Amino acid sequence: MAINQRLDIRQSQTLVMTPQLQQAIKLLQYSNLELNQYVEAQLQENPLLERQDSDGEASEPSDAPAPAEPRDSADVVQDNGDFERPMEAADTDFSNVWDDGGGGGGASLNWSDARGGGGGGEDRDGWEVFATKPITLREHLLDQASMTFSDPVEQQIAAAVIDQLDEAGYFIGDFEELAGLTGVDTNTVSWVHSRILQFDPTGIAARSLSECLRLQLAERGEASEPMQVLLDNLPLVAKRDFKQLCRLCDVDLAELSQIVEKLRGCAPRPASMFDYPPAVTVIPDVMVRRGADRGWIVELNPDALPHVLANREYYALVKEHSRSQAEIDFVVRQWHSANWLIKALEQRANTILKVASCIVQTQDRFLEHGVTGLRPLTLRDVATEVGVHESTVSRVTSGKYIATQRGVFELKYFFTAAARSADGSDGQSVEVVRHRIRQLVENETAKDVLSDENLVQLLRRDGMEIARRTVAKYRESMNIPSSAQRRRLLKLEAG
Repeated sequence: MAINQRLDIRQSQTLVMTPQLQQAIKLLQYSNLELNQYVEAQLQENPLLERQDSDGEASEPSDAPAPAEPRDSADVVQDNGDFERPMEAADTDFSNVWDDGGGGGGASLNWSDARGGGGGGEDRDGWEVFATKPITLREHLLDQASMTFSDPVEQQIAAAVIDQLDEAGYFIGDFEELAGLTGVDTNTVSWVHSRILQFDPTGIAARSLSECLRLQLAERGEASEPMQVLLDNLPLVAKRDFKQLCRLCDVDLAELSQIVEKLRGCAPRPASMFDYPPAVTVIPDVMVRRGADRGWIVELNPDALPHVLANREYYALVKEHSRSQAEIDFVVRQWHSANWLIKALEQRANTILKVASCIVQTQDRFLEHGVTGLRPLTLRDVATEVGVHESTVSRVTSGKYIATQRGVFELKYFFTAAARSADGSDGQSVEVVRHRIRQLVENETAKDVLSDENLVQLLRRDGMEIARRTVAKYRESMNIPSSAQRRRLLKLEAG
C-alpha cells in the first residue's frame, strides 16, 4: 500500500475561548472587591466609560468654581470637546485641602491637638500619630538582639536564628547549618540561641512544645517536679490519659487538675501576639428579607455592584474630531469594550440573582429554623434548576455572600452533602447531623458520657438513621475525642 499526502476540507464545531469570553468568566468569579478594582482600572483606561450615580444618571462636571468631587481630564474635555482648554483644575480640588498655616478659609488640623500637647509650629511626631503600624515579630526580636549582643558576628548569628523561626515562633533551623553560614562553630550558635530563649515573648525560639512551655512556667515560678514530669509526657496529656499521668507524677486527680490548669495558662504559640490578621469587612452581594406574603424577597445589594455606562455623546464627539484612521479605530475599540463591559456586568448580576434565588428557595427552612433546617444541596441541583453549567454555579458562589436574618453567609455554605443513612439511602444534611452531634456532646456530664452507639440511638429518635461508623467519622472531623477521653476530661474538670 502506497503512502502519499493529500489535502482534505472538513467542517467541525469547536468552542473557542475568545479573550472576551475568558474575561467574562473571570468577572463571574470575582468577589465584589475584586470586581470594583477591575472596574476602577477600566474607568482609568477607557475614556468612554463613566461611573453612574445611584439615581441612575451619569456624573457630569459641575459649572461651579469649586466642584464637590474631583474631576479627571476626561470630564474637562467632555464639556465642549475643546482639547486645547487649560486643565489646571482637572485633577485637584483646591477647596478640599488642609491649611497647615493656622489661618484662613480651608479646613485646618492642629498637630499639637492630635498629640495632646501644647502648641507650636514645629513638625515633630505628628505623622507618627496617624501613620503608625504594628511592629513585626522579627523587628521586635532584632531590637532585643541589638541591645543584647555587642559583637557584630553575634548579631549576625542572632539575625540568622531569628530568620529560622516558623509562624508559631519555634526554631526550625539547624545549628551546624547556621555555623557554616556564619563561619563560627556550633557552640557559638548554641550560645546565641540560648540567649534568644530569654527574649520576649517568653518561649520564643524554642525547639519543641515542651521546651516552650517549660520556659514560660519557669518564668512564673511554677516549674515544680510534677510539672516537669507532665511536660515530659505531653502525648499522654493529649490523649487525656490522666490515670497514667497521676501515676507518673505521683499525685492524685485533684492535684493533677491543678497542674493541668496551670499548663493551660501557657501560650503554645509564643508568636501569636504578633499575628495581625487583616480586618476584612464582608459586603454581602445578595440580601434576603421577609415579604408581605410571608415569602422571601431576594435582591442584589446595590452597594456591592459597580454602576458604569458608556458616554455616547462623548464617543460621537471624539470620533468626529479624530484626525486619522488610527484614532478612529482606537475610539471604536474603546466603545465596543465599554459596551461589552456593561453587558458582562449585567449578565453577572443576573446570574448571581438567579443562583441565589434558587438557593433561598431550597434552603427556606434554614431561614426559619437555623442550621437544623438545612437540606442536602449540590452544585448540580442548582445548575439544573437555573439552566447553567455546574462550573458556573461554582464560580458564582465562590466569594459571594448573602445577608439573611440569621447573619451573613457565603453562598457555598448552603451546599451540603446528604448523610448516608443506615439503610443506604440519603438522609439529612451532613451539617445538620454534625450540629446535632455537637449539641449532644456539649450537654454531657462526667456521669453521663455518650458512646458512639448512644449517639446513634439519640440521632435515631430525631429521625436521623445514621450508622455508627458514620457518627464516628463526623465526630472525628469535628476533633471531638472518644467517649473514654471525654470521660477522663470531665472527671478532671469536676475535680
